[in-house]
Amino acid sequence: MRRSRLVLSLALAVVVASGLVAVDVVQEEPYLSVSLPVLRDPEAQQLLHRMTDPVQDWVESGEPAAAGYAGTVIDASNQRADIYWKGEAPATVRSLLDANARPGYTVDVHRSPYSRAEMRAAIDRFTAAVARDAWTSIGPQEDGAAIAITYAPAKAKQLTGGDADAQAYSSQAAEIAGMPVTAGVEGTPVALSGSRHSDSSPYYAGAEVSTGKASFCSTAFSGWKGGTKVVLTAAHCGGGRYYNGTGSYIGDLSSVGDGLDVGMIAINGNGGGRFYDRAWSDKGGSSRHTYGAGRNNVGDLVCLSGAQSGWKCDVQIKRVDVETTNDEGTKIKPVDVAESKGGDRRAIAAKGDSGGPALANPSGPNGDMEARGVIVAARSEVGCPAGSTAHPTTCYSQVMYVPMTPVVNQMGFSIS
Repeated sequence: MRRSRLVLSLALAVVVASGLVAVDVVQEEPYLSVSLPVLRDPEAQQLLHRMTDPVQDWVESGEPAAAGYAGTVIDASNQRADIYWKGEAPATVRSLLDANARPGYTVDVHRSPYSRAEMRAAIDRFTAAVARDAWTSIGPQEDGAAIAITYAPAKAKQLTGGDADAQAYSSQAAEIAGMPVTAGVEGTPVALSGSRHSDSSPYYAGAEVSTGKASFCSTAFSGWKGGTKVVLTAAHCGGGRYYNGTGSYIGDLSSVGDGLDVGMIAINGNGGGRFYDRAWSDKGGSSRHTYGAGRNNVGDLVCLSGAQSGWKCDVQIKRVDVETTNDEGTKIKPVDVAESKGGDRRAIAAKGDSGGPALANPSGPNGDMEARGVIVAARSEVGCPAGSTAHPTTCYSQVMYVPMTPVVNQMGFSIS
């Protein structure tokens, strides 16, 4: 056994950020998460990304001919993807898709009313003109037909002048944004600061950490910023010194991404390049390697590994490139939004999971996985199944995480 990080002594009493007290007795049987469906066809999602990623790489290069790009949706279970483009897609798009084609896999290109750039401009018009508490999240639709906004009805009346149903909100928001809007009621995202209890060097993703501000958060991926060894976490967990679940010093927060709510802990030791892949109560220290940072698309299946609620799979990305503000007033852009596959409102995150990793594309049933993001917030409160969390806490059916692309590009992070 590498380390005994999950066993809580009967005498231990940990007060979490919300003021809740830890349970006195560890569950003898671990709470089991569902398995990741994509494992039934381990290469489906990877192969689709190998076909569509070169197109998105070309778009992000700034090539003027790529200005019509609107979005991408992955459907791994049916071995297909859809790319949306304003106007006729340039020949380069089909050339890139043909060059990376795989037998049995299909990528279709569809025309869309608006480009990604036009949707982002509409979002900027709306956010500049509307009070921040009149909306809870905003982002483009992948099909390029509209922008999508969520709002809390009590606050939305300042925008609509009274009636806060979705139709009234959409109509008023569309006038301001200058394009169609789809609107839905959804609360303000909640910061998930609250075990992988006694993590030590080399540090793994999904371990418990605490600070002077938050007495329960999680770690994400280890790596480097220049010559400094670091571990990622959520910046809202606080600055200063970080400790593991038993109070051992890990390191100090050394940098924070601008608008990302992601921080780097300069660690007192080494990063392990691994993540915990079992329930929070797993006593064996089960873990796997990460093999790099990948792109997120709507439809992708991902897994989450928070120190509070443990290993959760069967989670699907519903929106990408969204901006929001959490209940602490922290503005975050971009975040990707995920829910349980099938929309069953299953608990997939809990207070205490902030800073934990999102991962995808296992290289086999128990294989290494690709880093996809850092958990920063959640919405849609649901009940926590018995034994599913390390401490009494609050659970959620929707999670938001910052994707790896801005963490790498803006913050200068290199994954272990």
